[in-house]
Amino acid sequence: MNRVVIVGGGNGGLVVANRLHGKGLDVTVVEPSDTHLYQPGIVDYALGSETEESIVRSLDSLLPVRWVRGRVTKVLVEDHSVMVGDRKLEYDYLVLSPGVVSKKIDGTVGWHSLEEGRKLRDQIASFTGNSIVVGYSGVIKCPAAPFEFAFLLKERFPKAKVTLLNPVTNPPEIQRPMAEAFGKRAKELGVEIKRGFKIARIDSAQRIIESESGEKVQYDLALIDPPVVVGNEFREMADQTGFIPVDRTTLKYKNYDNVFVIGDANNILTPPKTGSKAHYEAKVVSDNILHAVEGGSKKLYDGSAICAVYASSRKGYLVRMNFERSSIYGASSIFYEMKRVFTHLYWSSLKGIFP
Repeated sequence: MNRVVIVGGGNGGLVVANRLHGKGLDVTVVEPSDTHLYQPGIVDYALGSETEESIVRSLDSLLPVRWVRGRVTKVLVEDHSVMVGDRKLEYDYLVLSPGVVSKKIDGTVGWHSLEEGRKLRDQIASFTGNSIVVGYSGVIKCPAAPFEFAFLLKERFPKAKVTLLNPVTNPPEIQRPMAEAFGKRAKELGVEIKRGFKIARIDSAQRIIESESGEKVQYDLALIDPPVVVGNEFREMADQTGFIPVDRTTLKYKNYDNVFVIGDANNILTPPKTGSKAHYEAKVVSDNILHAVEGGSKKLYDGSAICAVYASSRKGYLVRMNFERSSIYGASSIFYEMKRVFTHLYWSSLKGIFP
């Protein structure tokens, strides 16, 4: 029986596990956490419109295959095995979907864990000042999230000055439709966008954020998402981007036909590191493992990603993207409701049947 080891119990790992379950393969998932977090729900949770119960599930309620609770400490691709502490797990096919970690930067709180979400929620709930700064530094998981926070915070605190710090001066051509729509919405709401603002220093005591060019911004509340990279245990596999290199259509690691990397950990930066990217990559990889075992034509990942984005507390956008083009629809109440509803549909999507 062919052995498949999946490293990571996030979106991508769970979709692969569910799609391979019952197909005659010996499937094992390695994951240190006993819970799974719907990460896009952090925005809703931090702003008080969702509870912890709605964005977190126990991992054993979502996993239909063997689960080894632990952290991979080393990947031995030449030996077709991974180490989980002192335990060696051998594989015929390896799917790496370990997610990423946020770099530690003073004055920032990441946006990707429940613990971080609690801190953000407390900061927002206790805000009584006049100036809110939202921004990010380096590679982040979802470039739309800072805009969502900025739009929703401006509505919640209409008298406050809301500034969005964007390190990108000119967005990639493929992201231009999204950037133009967000820029238009920011102007409508009165959110100031500072493009090309690359954060060099955050002075938490004085509440000042300084750019690499020396520009300073004062704040009473700052929500700054630090850049992400792969965890230390995968750094030897990473390239200069800080992520694990793959062929962007097959998702294979280097020249290894039986090693795949999906989700946040791979070096595909467009489309961004959203859950939908991981979802579509997982469907391609799981199908191709089955085809390798049973025979059949291989599938290629075309860069597909789709997501709904808040434009306000009543309207939203729908963004679609692949390697060749992107489009954005809205703002509309339909897409706002779509995003709200998906918080609850998400758990069913992990079965890999839709979208």
